[in-house]
Amino acid sequence: MPVRGACRGLRNVGSELEIGMRSMRLKWYGTATILIEQDGTQLLIDPFLSLNADIFKPPIDELSEADNILVTHGHLDHIVDIPAILNHGGGHANVYCTASPRETLISKGIEEGKIQPINPGDVLTFGLFEVHILKGKHIVFDKRLIIKTFFSSRVFRNWSNFRYLLNENKICSEAGETVIYDIRVRSERILLLGSLNLDGDTEYPKGVDLLILPLQGRSDVCKYAMNIKDRLQPKKVLLDHFDDSFPPISSAVKTEQFVLLMKNEYPDVPVICPQADTGWIEAV
Repeated sequence: MPVRGACRGLRNVGSELEIGMRSMRLKWYGTATILIEQDGTQLLIDPFLSLNADIFKPPIDELSEADNILVTHGHLDHIVDIPAILNHGGGHANVYCTASPRETLISKGIEEGKIQPINPGDVLTFGLFEVHILKGKHIVFDKRLIIKTFFSSRVFRNWSNFRYLLNENKICSEAGETVIYDIRVRSERILLLGSLNLDGDTEYPKGVDLLILPLQGRSDVCKYAMNIKDRLQPKKVLLDHFDDSFPPISSAVKTEQFVLLMKNEYPDVPVICPQADTGWIEAV
């Protein structure tokens, strides 16, 4: 794939591969952990190992095989397990993230040379992948959800998790640095959000083949997600982050509500609600 020199911050971080016939495909491992593959090149995004013993736990053997780890923002459920994944895989992967999560990961023992800093406007290439980095925005937790979460018996039932999450939350800061990945292979295009929000001053691509939406973070999350869909007008939607992978802060979101809203307003736009313990999904 030819590289356009006009793109700011362009880096060639993968070898050029012969164009194959396969489309991009992906796996969802729970939370916001997405693995995207094209002709042998893999991008692992926001890897996290579940804290909930009752749901699927991603196999660290598989996650540690990826050569490229991309981070959307610095919250603990997007970065805290990266050191363990790198150590398990012998440290061969490179990590791509903004300044705040980079500092956090360095403080957790990852070599500086393994963490490549990125910024909105940069473009990375990995094999046939061309990844455009766009400015994003983190979702704002509403008061109703905060009260429901912190004044719940789930806090006491998951007390060890709660203490761990509070401690890591102090270390793992988002710092206003959420990014969105516009992932392209030839004419195929995926827009991946790590948090359910958009920057008001950024122009985002409309009509992408697949929009990956994290369905977590508000009491009205399904209706809120529809605003994102309205703005971006994708051809297909895949939901993630809707599982209860770090109780008591997370919760199991009823995806059926979003599917029904989509069916009523956009009946021709497919919605994928994946299962974390299944195999590859054709992305486009």
